[in-house]
Amino acid sequence: MAGNNNPIFTRVGDIQGGALLQTGAITDFSGTNTNVVPIFSADPTNGGFVQRLRFKADAGGANVATVARIWINEGQLNQKSLLAAPTFGTITTSSGGAGTLQTSTYFAKVQAIDQYAGLGTISAESVGQVIAVVPGNINWTWNIVPGAVSYRLYVGPAAGGEYAYFTTATTSYLQTIPYVSGQIANPSDYVVNNMFYGEVSLPATAASAASALTEVDYPMNLALPPGYRILVGLGSTVVSGWYVTAIGGKY
Repeated sequence: MAGNNNPIFTRVGDIQGGALLQTGAITDFSGTNTNVVPIFSADPTNGGFVQRLRFKADAGGANVATVARIWINEGQLNQKSLLAAPTFGTITTSSGGAGTLQTSTYFAKVQAIDQYAGLGTISAESVGQVIAVVPGNINWTWNIVPGAVSYRLYVGPAAGGEYAYFTTATTSYLQTIPYVSGQIANPSDYVVNNMFYGEVSLPATAASAASALTEVDYPMNLALPPGYRILVGLGSTVVSGWYVTAIGGKY
């Protein structure tokens, strides 16, 4: 379906989220805490609209009072992920073979990427891999990280000097060139692009067979640029948890 040519109205409803939030203690307000969860992702081409967030107490009922904190994420792969750091496996180097790597000792770090495009913990640096005769190539390998949908491999010609990255959906990458155009970055380029937007108090709750559990609506009425996301986390840990759902639309 073509994009909406009258952006006053969204072309189709978009309901996302449904995540159960339980673990909290988020106090730094940066939105990169591992307990902050992506709830809504705007259409990557045309953007989206978020009318409101609905918080619904879990049927278990037992929750202490807490606060839900809400961030707008600019979609720059900066949401901290729960994925663990990969560990390198056997790495093989071919000197004088196919490729255009120049004579040098190359080092690398790797990180896993989750389903929300969140970057996991960076691995320890690899052992230096020597290209003695040009041209050459390096087959970098690492162990699988459960939950990862892809990986980012940072490489450079000096220890701590990784300056280019390569992406792959597998646990290996055959590097035959120094870098890919437009993919110049290093692990320290992990820039926070979250905007702390607001928060809403969530009351203490208790299970009841005679009445409905608490529901809290948080109005937003925001048009989001393409790829932007809404992130939500709790200020403290609760027992049963709160389901949070985003109600909006796609342009």
